[in-house]
Parts: sequence; C-alpha cells; structure tokens
Amino acid sequence: MSISKHAVYTGKMNEICAAVAARDLDTVLEYFDDECVVVNGAGGTVGDKSALVPGFQEMFATFPDWTPRVAASFVEGDTIGVLFEVTGTPGGEGAGVTWIGTGYSTFDPETLKIVRDVYFMDEAALEQKISDASAIG
Repeated sequence: MSISKHAVYTGKMNEICAAVAARDLDTVLEYFDDECVVVNGAGGTVGDKSALVPGFQEMFATFPDWTPRVAASFVEGDTIGVLFEVTGTPGGEGAGVTWIGTGYSTFDPETLKIVRDVYFMDEAALEQKISDASAIG
C-alpha cells in the first residue's frame, strides 16, 4: 500500500514546522528547491529561496519561541494548502500570542522539495495581538 501524496506532503510540512521550532534554518531551507519561487502574499513580493532567510530571521528575533504547526491541510495535484496555528511570545517575555497563517507549497514529486511557496498572514491582526499582549504582560 503506497502512502498518499497528502500524507507525504503533510509530513514534509510537519518536518519544516519542527525545524522552525528548533530554530534550525539550515534544515528548513533544505526543504526548498534552489530555484524555488517564494511569494509573500502579505507583502506582495516575489523572490527566490534566499527571500526566505530574512523573514525567518525576523520571526526568530520577534518571537524567540515561535512555533508553527499544521492545523489543517488539503492537497490538489502537487500543491498543499496549509492552515498553520502559530504561537510565540513577543520578545520572549510576557504573554504569548496565537495566530493563524496560510501557505500553499508546490512540491516537485521526484525530489520532494518545494518549488513554489506562497504564504499569507494578517500582519495587522498580529501586530494588534502583540500590542495587546504587551499591555497584559
């Protein structure tokens, strides 16, 4: 019995989340093809694999305990759509926050590397949550 694409691709996304939680950026980047197209749906920018690095570094600095997890996923062809539940503590102190993000990652079925990555996050809502957590904590 073969493993479904959904199980394989969801497994890869879970592995990426574990590497993020471990702050292992090198391992995270291994999941992306060198020619990967990265689309930041929040900022409206398109880049290559190197565009991932500043975003991850910023999140690691803002949330030292940044931890994403796959809350739900759906596969169509070689693209997985993921709803992420994300937790983190702004500046590593005080009250933590939880938010959601979405992503669409297209895999090369042969290499199982991501060749196109599109992600979205309501940045204004996250900023409000950070502000609210600062007022509490």
